[in-house]
Amino acid sequence: MSPRLLKLWFCSALLLVAGGAGAAVDYGAFTLADPGARLLRGATWYKLTPGVAAVEGDIVEVPERAQVQLESGTGSSFNLVGPATLYLVPGKGGPPVLALREGWLKAATRGAGVRLRTVPLDVVVAEGTLVARAQGPVMELFVEAGGARLVELAATGGDGAAREAKRGEYWSKAATAAYTTVPRAPRPFVDAMPRHFADPLPTLAGRSKGKPVLVVDHEITFAEAEPWLAGRDRAVFERRFAVRLRDPAFRKAADANIARYPSWDRMLHPEKFEPKPKPAP
Repeated sequence: MSPRLLKLWFCSALLLVAGGAGAAVDYGAFTLADPGARLLRGATWYKLTPGVAAVEGDIVEVPERAQVQLESGTGSSFNLVGPATLYLVPGKGGPPVLALREGWLKAATRGAGVRLRTVPLDVVVAEGTLVARAQGPVMELFVEAGGARLVELAATGGDGAAREAKRGEYWSKAATAAYTTVPRAPRPFVDAMPRHFADPLPTLAGRSKGKPVLVVDHEITFAEAEPWLAGRDRAVFERRFAVRLRDPAFRKAADANIARYPSWDRMLHPEKFEPKPKPAP
């Protein structure tokens, strides 16, 4: 591909990322961020500090035993304990969507509530409090207050079968197994749960002093991007990370399995998609 055309593709990708960020809904702010926590915005990793505003598309990674708290403008609070990864999914109406790939999360929701996405199912809660743990294909949930709706993903990609979880109930599910539920949280779950989850989440908004600044850590590598490129939102991340194809190492790694990334294949190898000339009569 010519340098000029490649540059045009990269500019288009940058506009897509910038446009998505500009139209994003305000999720509130990260009011607590222990050392080591980091934030992926666009295709860049930043060191996360308290007071930073959260926007759709942000990905938060928390190291082991550290915690991050997010507080929305509607009064909802989300406390994440590592090792953990949380993705603020760009919305299309309805409640905010948080994708918990791994880790512990305590959510105290108000107003529109939240839709918590995990590998085996989504958890929809309006006003209530819940504690969840995601470990790859396994999700565990305890409903501390209010209620929750457990929604499986249908083959079409929409909502499938749903179940109602009531206050005081514990639920668990693996991606390839049936539900397990008991009327109270089992001892192994309670023993493994972060100790501060036994108490109400504190309100920390407004306590940070000074203007928070995002400090660049590094641009995302292909190894870091690959799990997102293979997940439920792979098309979104293919567009989002296209700007990294300017990096030779990233481009080489992507090119090794380019059939997995159709839009990148067109960007890097447009000659493969040019119409073939018709044979002369």
